[in-house]
Amino acid sequence: MTERNELATLARYTAKMFKLMSSLRARHGIDFDEVLIFFALGRLNFDQAPGNLMFVKPANIVSLSDFMEIPRETLRRKLLRLEEKELVQRTSYGFVVKDLASWKRLSEMSQSAEVEA
Repeated sequence: MTERNELATLARYTAKMFKLMSSLRARHGIDFDEVLIFFALGRLNFDQAPGNLMFVKPANIVSLSDFMEIPRETLRRKLLRLEEKELVQRTSYGFVVKDLASWKRLSEMSQSAEVEA
């Protein structure tokens, strides 16, 4: 694939990802920062254990703040807003993605863009 075709393909996937993020933003009344926090939270939540078993690990504000390089207080406010919108859920150990369908769509779009590039 030529560089020109590769850039065009990446631009198409970027447009699809942006459209998906915009629809999530509009549907839930959240801003783009909150969409990115939601996406990053899932990255920290879902992991594989030995034997190919999947597990969910709640992420606390400190770990998410370090991962995203966002001030803790800003992150705390935005996570509380995401909780109000029922996208995330607070547990005694941190936050987890609650709306798995929305997170999965966002993640699949990012994966398909990576595979095609």
